[in-house]
Order: sequence, then C-alpha cells, then structure tokens
Amino acid sequence: MRNETTTRFYFFSGKGGVGKTTMAAASAVYFANHGQKTLIVTTDPASNLNDVFEQTIGHKITPIEGVNNLFAMELDPDKATQEYKEKTLSPLRGLIPEESFNVLDEQLNSPCTAEMASFDRFTDFLQEPEFEIVIFDTAPTGHTLRLLELPVEWSGVIQKAAQSEGGGQTCIGPAAALAESKEKFDRAIAIMRDPGRTTFVFVLRPEATPIYEAKRSIEELQKLDISSQELIVNGIYPRSACDNPFMLRRFANQQRYLSEIKQAFSLPAVLMDLEAGEIIGKELLLKLGEKLHEQPLKLADYQPESMESTGGEFYGRFPQVNAIIYQLLIPQNGHRRTIFFAGKGGVGKTSTAAATALWVAGQGYRTLLLTTDPASHLGQIFGSEVTAKPTPIEGEPNLWVAHVDAHQAVQEYKEQILDEARQKCDKERLLAIEEELDSPCTEEMATFQKFIEFATLKDFEIIVFDTAPTGHTLRLLELPVDWSKQLEIKTFTSTGETEVDKVTKSRFKEVIEMMQDANRTTFSFVMYPESTPIEEASRAMQELSTIGVPTSLIVANLILPESTITNDYLRQRKAMQDKYLEEMDRRFTAPIVKLSLLADDLIGKEKLKEAGYLLYGKS
Repeated sequence: MRNETTTRFYFFSGKGGVGKTTMAAASAVYFANHGQKTLIVTTDPASNLNDVFEQTIGHKITPIEGVNNLFAMELDPDKATQEYKEKTLSPLRGLIPEESFNVLDEQLNSPCTAEMASFDRFTDFLQEPEFEIVIFDTAPTGHTLRLLELPVEWSGVIQKAAQSEGGGQTCIGPAAALAESKEKFDRAIAIMRDPGRTTFVFVLRPEATPIYEAKRSIEELQKLDISSQELIVNGIYPRSACDNPFMLRRFANQQRYLSEIKQAFSLPAVLMDLEAGEIIGKELLLKLGEKLHEQPLKLADYQPESMESTGGEFYGRFPQVNAIIYQLLIPQNGHRRTIFFAGKGGVGKTSTAAATALWVAGQGYRTLLLTTDPASHLGQIFGSEVTAKPTPIEGEPNLWVAHVDAHQAVQEYKEQILDEARQKCDKERLLAIEEELDSPCTEEMATFQKFIEFATLKDFEIIVFDTAPTGHTLRLLELPVDWSKQLEIKTFTSTGETEVDKVTKSRFKEVIEMMQDANRTTFSFVMYPESTPIEEASRAMQELSTIGVPTSLIVANLILPESTITNDYLRQRKAMQDKYLEEMDRRFTAPIVKLSLLADDLIGKEKLKEAGYLLYGKS
C-alpha cells in the first residue's frame, strides 16, 4: 500500500571531498532508525555508497542490511540510458515504418540521450510517494548545478519546439512525443522550489575553496528560485588535538574561515568535528547521524577563536629529483607530453596539477595548465583571472593557464554547425537544426569538442589537465573511443559526412593514440590515504585500462608529517593513513609520490612551487 505521507527531499551538495556522502548516509541511517521509510540515491557517476554501507547496491533500489526502513540506489548513467531508449522505442515497434524507426534508434545513440536519461531517472525520484524521506547524495557542485538546471532548460526547450515552425523537433525526437516528460519536469521543478518539501544541505570545510564554491552554488540555486538551504561545516579539528605549532597553525586558519562563514552566510549552519578515524559502516553512520541531528553545535552559538597563525612547516628538506619520475613529466623523443590528474573530488587534483605545471615550466618547457572542471578554482589559487584563452602567468615565462568555458564553447560549436548547414540545407531544414542545437545537451558536445581542440594543440610542449571528479573525467576521456564510430551529427543524417566530421575524426584518432601512448601521456591519480579515494581510483584505473589507457603515476596527498604526531587523536589518524599507504603500495604498480599535509592552503605561486618541490624534488 502506498504511503500517503508527503515525501520530504534532501539534497546534499558541495565541493568534492567535503564529506557529502558521509553526511547524506549518516542522515539516511538516522531517519530510518527513527521509523521513517528512507531512500538514499546517489547521482554521482563515481559513487561510493557501496563502500560507505559495506554492501553491494548498484542501479536498483536495494534494502540496506541491518537497518530497517532504509533503501539505497546508485544511479548508473549507462543503464539509465538503455532503460530510457527501451522506454522510448518499445511503444513504436511495428507502428511506424522501419526506416523511420531506425532513424529514431540511431538518433537515440547521441550523447544527448545519456544526459536526458540520467536526469529523467533523477526526476522520477522527485515524485516518489513510497518513501517518507528521499536523500540525494549528489555529484560535486558544478555537475550538480547542471543536473538541477536541466529540468528547467528541457521544459523550456520542449515548449519552444512545440510552438515553432520548424516541425517541433528536439535533438532527441519530436516535441509532441515529449509532452509527458515536460509535465514531469514541471512537477520536479515545483517540488525543488517548495521549501516545505525540499531542503538543500551544503557541506563545506573551513577552507577558502569550499567557501567560495558554496557561495557560488547558493547564488546559482537562487536564480532557479530554490531558496531552502542549510550548511554543515565539516572537518573541524578538535581543539584538544592541536597541541603543537603545526596543528595550532591549521587550527588558527580554520577559526579564521569559521569567522568568514559566520559573516558571509545567513543560513542555518552546524559544526562537525573531523573524526579521528573513517566513518564506514552502519553503526558509525548512526552515531554520526545522532551527532548531526540531535543538538549539534550551531555556528550561530559558536565564537571562533581569534589567534595568530603561527608555526612553521614540518616537511623538512626537499627531496632530490627522481630520474624515473622526471621521465614521466617531460617530453620524450620530440613528442609533446600530456599529463592528466584525476581522482575523487576533494583529493587535491587542482593544487597538484597547478604545482606540477609550475614545476615542469620551471624546467624550461612551454606549458599549458588547463582545467575541464566546471567548478574549478584555478583562478583563485593563482590569484589571477583564468579564461578560455591561454593566458600567461605573471613572472612565469613558460606557463599559461586556461579553462574550458562551456558557454563560449556552445556558441562556437553552434555557429560551426550552422555555418556548414547554411551552405547545404533549405530554410525548413536549417530551422529544424537550429531547434535541435538549442537543447541543453549541446553543451556536452561542445565542451567535448573544446577538450579535443586543446588536447591537439601544437603550441605547447607540455599540457597539464586538471580534470573534473572521477566519474565525469571517465566520461570525457572515453568519449573519443565511444564516438569514433558515431561521428555523424544527428541533425545531418541526410547530408552524409560533413567537413566538421572529417576534422573531428582526425582529432579523435590523434587523441586516442595520444592517451594510449605512455611515452606521450602520463595519467595520474591523486588520492589521500583512506578507503574511499583508493577504491574510487582503483575502479577508474580498471575502466581506463579497458580503452588502453595505462596509469603511470599516483600522488598520495594530505599525509600527516611524522614530526607533528603529538597526541592520541593524531596518532590514530596517522595509523589509519599508514595502513592505507601500505595498501596503495600493494595494489598499485605505478610509482607513488607523496605530498605532506601543509600548514596553510595551497594558494599562491610560492606555496605551489614548494608543493612541486616536495612532490618531484629540487635540483
């Protein structure tokens, strides 16, 4: 029998690595333990709910063992796509001419379908009457905002296409056939905007980048008329654990950021300490849930300590340059070197990529540092504007920085397609193409094309890619392989191979060969020594190996310096890290370089240069 209670929805969002999944899972266990039928759904393509709950979940609603009333699901984009295609095509089999059916089938192989399918399934859960609580553990912020914007965008696209003179086409079929989807999207929008039913919980750490990202995300949600928001400030060092100069400096920095959060946000906010060990398994999750939901420390009631940020670094001397690592970072045999940094959100990819780019540029190589992460903060850590055009970094004669600007990429992509269409198509066909290019999924095609364009640049000797969190990076890197046989832009099915297709084929081939060649490409995974980042990186390495891309380097980040271990809390954290560092040595064959936890945030060229020396040595 269906539960008639109005479902409440909670979205846990924030920068990667701030503890979204842990807080979402702890809340789910807490609500279920208090008798509310609860579903937790992850929309992160690199989900680790399996790891947190210590059981297999997958792309189906699965009861969590040992917790009454609790169910979970990991939304799999590939399976969602197949389900969406089957749901779309099955009613039409035998009812329309075979030729038309085949055209539609081919049309649904487009990248638009994957995006459409994922958020179509996502909106299903926003109308879930069987549960009293539905919790969304989302992907890191940039991709979550994209997901939340899609129902609004697609509703508008379908309505516009239905009213147009161009035949009512969208890139995934006729607008008339999508009327039911529009109604569903409109209901989803209304639910997300209803503060009586939906709450967005932003998880952040008291650090510069998560604060910046939370501010930006809250502003973006307000543009969508979504205003019911709360904060969890996570990962705060217990005062009792900060009994040496290094930890006191980190504690002082956190207190300064807590003051900033208190002044900058007018939202309800609670404070959560950094636990000494990992939070994995139902018992620890329930304890954390009780701490979070039963009289937590509220930021409004807390007075941050004002203290000097004193104390020096504890990393000792810089190591010497390692010849093996050096060969992985510089060009070989006249080829350009491409270095990718990937990994779970929050492991330090951007800082590591920036430190690496400065280090190789310092060796005398003309270097481009490029980010493909929609929530990147390269500009923040360099203290300068980063645009879609390679921009030189002041004082660094060999370093340029750029990012993939999705909006600009879309405009360039659409104009490229339309320029060629104007030469080949009549007015009616051109109008239909324009309608199809107005779809939200054009952004993915355009961003991908821009990535290919940068990856095949000849102006630089080294290109360092700061990538989006794992799931989205895998999708980006697998696209050249997946699409190499599906290059026909779906709007051109009747015009044969276009000049755009020919150029793209050539670039696809070049990028595939480049990624698979370890003499030209160094694929690196960044992780800190805990279970979740290691498991996520391991799965991603296996997936990349299936398309012939080897992992060449591993960065173990945020390691507690031995000289700072002065109390039981720090000894417990250090023992946990040592256990996982040993596991990394056993599991991975690629060389491992280590970066200590530093007393200050990695912001500014000098700090980044020090990190580069710690990673790769100083001559």
